[in-house]
Amino acid sequence: MGIDPRSFGKKIRALRKQRKLTLAKLAEITRRSVSLLSQIETGKVSPSFGSMRIIAEALQVPIGQLIGEEDKMEEKDHALLRPKARKILTSRGGVQHQLLSRDLGPPFEFLTNELPPGSSTGEELYTHDGMECGLLLEGELEVQVGESVYHLKPGDSITLKSSIPHRISNLGKKRARAVWVNSVPMIFSTR
Repeated sequence: MGIDPRSFGKKIRALRKQRKLTLAKLAEITRRSVSLLSQIETGKVSPSFGSMRIIAEALQVPIGQLIGEEDKMEEKDHALLRPKARKILTSRGGVQHQLLSRDLGPPFEFLTNELPPGSSTGEELYTHDGMECGLLLEGELEVQVGESVYHLKPGDSITLKSSIPHRISNLGKKRARAVWVNSVPMIFSTR
């Protein structure tokens, strides 16, 4: 289950208006065009992960709030999560982020990332708080961290400071699948 672009757009519009921001001001803050933001708000365009993250930051909310993934489980210190119950975020290009951990309030985010051939986490490099570590299970990935570029093959892992501008791309001919951990939740955070 991916995001519903219309629902996502309605939430962005509501939050933008609640914060008394015009489309032009949000465009200025996010460095995205008014036209693109308008198309996202009306559900005509599904944004890239990078754009989702930048819009969420500009509106001062976690991405999870924009995609409607705020449900909390009952208070427990352990939980089983079945595949069909996982939260999934699919961004432009078919990049899919699937939350592997339940909402127990862990100080990390445990995910699988699937990138179709030719896709990436966005055209621009991005930053966020914390550290991250990824293990490539299938396919090939290119991870750009600052000026460095790493080509990952199955079994390779990478660790990086998330504050360094970075991007993940699949330049291969097959779908790439990786397990990823963010030390500070950024995609499905409900803080």
